[in-house]
Amino acid sequence: MKKIGKRLTAAVCAVWMMSAAMLSSASAAEESTEKTFKLPSGETMETFQHRMTELTTMSPDDFASASFGIFCGDEVLETQYLGYTNIEEKIPASAESVYEWGSISKTFIWVSALQLWEQGKLDLERDIREYLPDGFFRHLSYDAPITMMHLMNHNAGWQETTYPLEKTKEDEILSLREELQALEPAQIHRPGEVVAYSNYGAGVAGYVIQCVSGMDYCTYVRRNIFEPLGMEHTALSPTHSDNAFVKQQLGQLKSYECQYGSLIDLGYCDAYIPAYPAGAAAGTLQDLMTYAQAFVDDDAPLFRNPETQKRLFTATTVFGTSDIPCCAHGFFCTEYAVRTYGHSGATNTCQSNMIFDLESKTGLVILVNEPRGNRFLEAVPMYVFGELSPERYASADAKPITVDGYYLISRSTHRGMFKFISYLTAVNLDMMGTIKDLGNEVWQLEMPGVLDQNKDMVVIVGSNTKADGTHSVMQPSVELLRDPFYLWKLLLLTGYILLGVISVFMLLIRRKLKKADHWKIYAGSGYMTAAQVIRLISVLLFLSLYMFYSMGHGGVRTSGVVIGIGQMVCGAACCVLTVLSLLSLRTKQEKDRLFRYLFSAGSNLVCVGAILYFEMYRFWGC
Repeated sequence: MKKIGKRLTAAVCAVWMMSAAMLSSASAAEESTEKTFKLPSGETMETFQHRMTELTTMSPDDFASASFGIFCGDEVLETQYLGYTNIEEKIPASAESVYEWGSISKTFIWVSALQLWEQGKLDLERDIREYLPDGFFRHLSYDAPITMMHLMNHNAGWQETTYPLEKTKEDEILSLREELQALEPAQIHRPGEVVAYSNYGAGVAGYVIQCVSGMDYCTYVRRNIFEPLGMEHTALSPTHSDNAFVKQQLGQLKSYECQYGSLIDLGYCDAYIPAYPAGAAAGTLQDLMTYAQAFVDDDAPLFRNPETQKRLFTATTVFGTSDIPCCAHGFFCTEYAVRTYGHSGATNTCQSNMIFDLESKTGLVILVNEPRGNRFLEAVPMYVFGELSPERYASADAKPITVDGYYLISRSTHRGMFKFISYLTAVNLDMMGTIKDLGNEVWQLEMPGVLDQNKDMVVIVGSNTKADGTHSVMQPSVELLRDPFYLWKLLLLTGYILLGVISVFMLLIRRKLKKADHWKIYAGSGYMTAAQVIRLISVLLFLSLYMFYSMGHGGVRTSGVVIGIGQMVCGAACCVLTVLSLLSLRTKQEKDRLFRYLFSAGSNLVCVGAILYFEMYRFWGC
């Protein structure tokens, strides 16, 4: 018996030792595989980790936090939580940290649209007004159909809304329908003609989902996206009250901005997005990674048929006449060393990005609590997916070209009292870098890189000529529209402001001369003095408008009405005072002061011209 016992013991020990050896070998093999696995950039995970260490220790105090995850298929390759989501309370970034996802929220709309499409409930090419309540839109300029495809491609024709996109009080939030009708901007382009990224258009698309599905949009997304994927730590409603965990965690999140190497505390997240389908989602890194992984899963867990997922990532807009995709049913295509799809997001608190390569099934999600981003948001995608080589699309004989003129950004306000904004953000392409014509109406823009200023970053853009003969440069989410008279219009705006400043000095000089009893009253002088005051008031109203724009999250309501009416009065007063002052030119003595009269009249005309052209009076229907 003793011998049998010894033999059994020896056998058990041998089996245990063999198992341990096999587990050790498997663990070593797994570790070796992880280290040798190559990212789409061509770097191994070991090299990537070295880069991240360098990036983190470069200046450890000039960023708040960064949480990111890298995956390949259903395998998570790396997750890192760096910095603090609340520096004052020493709350480190962790798996439980919640960030605002911003415009990544829009991808829920596009997924929902394809789900309803495959069920035969939604036609992507049908006029959405057939799904919406009668009279939903009030400011359309064209009778042409607006389709879900237009909303996905951001080319339904709307400009930026002139009303605030956020609210600070929960009890002021209305229903989705009411909020969208209150936010409706002017439609300035025929649907399908110009790409201009539109939060409003995305919000409308979310409401279409609500109308077609017959259930609240937030409920639809929860049942058809969050629950199937097990996303238990994501909120979507404007107040985030649909997920208690998210709401509690967001209450601890602070936002920061790096200025001159120091972090500025921007405070807690205290704003709400009433048109919530466009950008109100918030959640953990793990939930966002789970969502991104679904798009590289061949089983297509979000759709009944895997072919629907393939359709989702087919190009719906391309650069020029090439086959290089810009947009695929609401997902944007970015050319790194490999072609990627995804969507980024930004709020007044956070920035985010979700990127994946459909070929290698490798993806990246990254979240930061800095609304202007930080070095991780810029560098990590380059480390994972590599940089686009200048030789990938450009042939050896591709020569640099000169592109003259200034281009206005389509995603701006081109009608109404904020029209001037588009002229303050104009782009001169030749000043950005070297441009090469690749043929097929495609240009390659080479400019200083993000990671290395001495190494060019390459961007592909489309070169389009519109039906009316105007030229535009197309990017995935916006177009740059050439304005041949830009400098003259900018001169008008500059002259208007300068004449307002000059009015201040002229009024001060008049006051001093009057105190010294050297001021001589002559015919029309009172009218000219009144005109100086009016021009100054007009410029002050203009500067107030710009201040409200800068501080009011992009729009004004009551203050805009006051400013608009004020500019109407100023314009009318300038016209009347010009006529009255010129009618005073009757005697030779007055004609000797002709320059004063003409200068005053010219200044008044510049003021009126600026008010009219830049539509500073127009506070309705914008």
